Amino acid sequence: MSKIIVPVILCGGSGSRLWPASREQHPKQFLPLVDDRSLLQNTMERALRVANAKPEHLVTVTSANLAGMVREQLSAIDPAAAKHVLCEPSARNTAAAVAYAAVYVRRVFGRGATLWILPADHYIGNEEEMATAFRSAMDASSDGRLATFGIKPTRAETGYGYIRLGPAEFNGVHRAEGFVEKPDLATAQKYVAEGNYLWNSGMFLFSVDTLILEYIKHAGEMLRQVAAAMDKAPDFTQPANDLYDAIPSLPFDKAIMEKSSRVAVVPCNPLWSDIGSWESLWELRAKDVDGNAIAGDAVLHGTRDCLIQGGTKLIACAGVEDLVVIDTGDALLVAKRSDSDSLRSLVKMLKARGYPQTAHMPVMPEVISRAGAL
Repeated sequence: MSKIIVPVILCGGSGSRLWPASREQHPKQFLPLVDDRSLLQNTMERALRVANAKPEHLVTVTSANLAGMVREQLSAIDPAAAKHVLCEPSARNTAAAVAYAAVYVRRVFGRGATLWILPADHYIGNEEEMATAFRSAMDASSDGRLATFGIKPTRAETGYGYIRLGPAEFNGVHRAEGFVEKPDLATAQKYVAEGNYLWNSGMFLFSVDTLILEYIKHAGEMLRQVAAAMDKAPDFTQPANDLYDAIPSLPFDKAIMEKSSRVAVVPCNPLWSDIGSWESLWELRAKDVDGNAIAGDAVLHGTRDCLIQGGTKLIACAGVEDLVVIDTGDALLVAKRSDSDSLRSLVKMLKARGYPQTAHMPVMPEVISRAGAL
């Protein structure tokens, strides 16, 4: 009997570095930022194709307040894909979310299922390369390993974690020699020059049995808390608030991957992006001869390397460069394209001052209908 492959989409987060298009109640994974599908819908369809998985085997972990949008967007592609939507009462980071998915899959799909953990908001430009890496990761999973996908770096990036690449073992699979936090620029340049560091993509693949054993070994109390929260509620998809809220907030890398001796890494280059900022979206978008990525009604003169996304009004730019200009009807952002840290701080300031634009979208957000395609 063939293994059941269960793509698990992690669909949380607020995407504050893509404000004002992305907001707390309508974060970036629900937006059609690269084509006419949302990032969530593209992730779902890609996962099913690459893994040759069935829509009814898809599991999505999200927050209770986003569950309605998740079901709506998945059902628009295939109603069966919305069958297993797990609703976290509160965001407890990825270690709890993966543990929740593991316990659910073990109970619903049984022993021997394979989990493919995927963030909902990433972009993959080369699906064939992703499929090749997936097959190698399946081999690693069959060998009792926790497989992660390491992206070959194209620049000294300070916004990603890194994986130190160990020796090759079999069929494109390497030993992972360590995980490294987001480095400063000098350290990132050193990693790229050395050539044995990969970007940490946040995608993982393993059998549910192996994963459960690693949780028991390294995060047993968290696993127990997750199971207890599921047991107390009448529906596994809606765990008890009080018990789930008490779970520690830890990244999956910290709780499991950095401690496990079973970790393998598959180096790959599937033209991956986490679309974590306007800068990364500008890199993906088609551009004019002056390096400007334009969507909506915009007229530019003497303008270079800008991302312009129009909404309810004409945007006119003259004599500027390296800017992002985003109009959503109820908000207008003008910012340095590469400075996502300042934008994150700005959003925190707006939230502290009670601006509703940080949480809610306007009724008919123009940014949705006018999103530029690649």
